[in-house]
Amino acid sequence: MTDIIRNLCDSTRTKILSRTASALAALLIGATSTLASAADTRHAAVITLDGDWFLQSGQIFNDSSDGIALAGFWYSMGAQEDGVGVWERYGGGDQALDTLQGSTAHYSTAYWGDLDVTAGQALTFGGLDLDRIASTSSGSIDSMIDTVGSSLRNAYVEVLFSDGVRGRANLSTWSWTSSQVLTIELETSSTALSMPPLSAPVPEPTPAAMLGAGLLALGEVARRRGLGRSDASGY
Repeated sequence: MTDIIRNLCDSTRTKILSRTASALAALLIGATSTLASAADTRHAAVITLDGDWFLQSGQIFNDSSDGIALAGFWYSMGAQEDGVGVWERYGGGDQALDTLQGSTAHYSTAYWGDLDVTAGQALTFGGLDLDRIASTSSGSIDSMIDTVGSSLRNAYVEVLFSDGVRGRANLSTWSWTSSQVLTIELETSSTALSMPPLSAPVPEPTPAAMLGAGLLALGEVARRRGLGRSDASGY
């Protein structure tokens, strides 16, 4: 009878171990496939600002994966301070945002929306006129060219991709006559500058967590095996 019980325990243990291993392998393969798929999607843009035109024109190249388009572009001088750059309305096809207080002709952010720049394509922009803020309190302007670059200390470019991912890059504080090439590159999981979700998402189980769950299951089987042997031996 003892041999029969032992054989039944061994058979049951083998089936449990086999099923646990299969389930664990399936979970690990699924998690790995999900991570690999996510990593395959690339969000990237290369922005070139032309120093020959005092950074008032340039190009945005969509270097993303197929299916990811550029939907929006911001070119901003950033927070308004004395000595910081500012755009003058010039009719460049952009939308003027962040108007300078005390001035109806100057603004800090040029925006192009409703874009559909597909992967591998580029958008050329121009028609901007860059000045400097002499005084934020009065809204007065300094039209002299900045050969040092301090006026760009708050400046940045920002892109919006067609799936809602956004990314930003800061300009270097160089002379307006120096061209700049800025690269924005994001992983699929990155949502830099995007609005936070209304509710926190439920995190996906990591491979380490799933491996730990499998080891706990194997430990439980081993514990039950020890109890079975104790009962059979009478101790």
